Amino acid sequence: MTRYGFVMLTAARQQWVYRAELGMRAVQTALFMSIFVALWSTAFGLSGQAELEGFSLAEMVWYLAMTETIALSSARVFIEISEDVKAGNLAYTLARPLSYTWYQVANSLGNSAPRFVINLLTAAAVVGLSSRQIVGSPTSLLAFLGLATSALLLDALIAVLIGLLAFWIEEVLPAFWIYQKLLFTVGGLFLPLELFPDWLRRIAQWLPFQFITYAPARAFVAFEPDFVLRTAGGQLAYIAVLGGLMALVWSRAQRRLVVHGG
Repeated sequence: MTRYGFVMLTAARQQWVYRAELGMRAVQTALFMSIFVALWSTAFGLSGQAELEGFSLAEMVWYLAMTETIALSSARVFIEISEDVKAGNLAYTLARPLSYTWYQVANSLGNSAPRFVINLLTAAAVVGLSSRQIVGSPTSLLAFLGLATSALLLDALIAVLIGLLAFWIEEVLPAFWIYQKLLFTVGGLFLPLELFPDWLRRIAQWLPFQFITYAPARAFVAFEPDFVLRTAGGQLAYIAVLGGLMALVWSRAQRRLVVHGG
């Protein structure tokens, strides 16, 4: 664990070095949130309603701030894995005293940490200044931070699984696009699951994607201890499942690596 912690710390430090890139990410987050605030302000104004399925305008835009913070903090390690496989560099990394897959998970989390801080501060500033309302509490913020950490771990596991597909398919970007669209929809990135039709909401609640975006954001804007505990339990269950799946896929991938001679 100490070694993987060092990998995370090194990756985080490397991200802080590229301050111009972090600055551009802050600008991107600010633009996205400004557009979403304007869209939801118009939607609420045209509907003439103070709330939509229990969400006020302020709660809706703060919900979006939290989901976008997580989504924009994701590190696309699947690109690095895919390039390692294509270039044949993967054979040299196997000599490291670390699991390649868990190294990439730690690398992803380290890359995500600075982005998360920048995105959270930027999104909160834009939404706070636009709505002139503060939603949540110190307790709900702590719950969000804890659940968001697990969400980024889930995202990293999925990203590594996508990258390992390079052993079977030449281009992994289509797999990432599918995953991204699932986050947009059943993950509740743009809309809370409460706004979904009943049949779709029931399906989405059993999938891992809502634990990445929807659940941490809802815990912030509508804090409920029972919901937070259920979410944490669901995240841990999916972390175990995806971790086991990653180990299985990696063992199969290594056999293909040997077959092709590295």
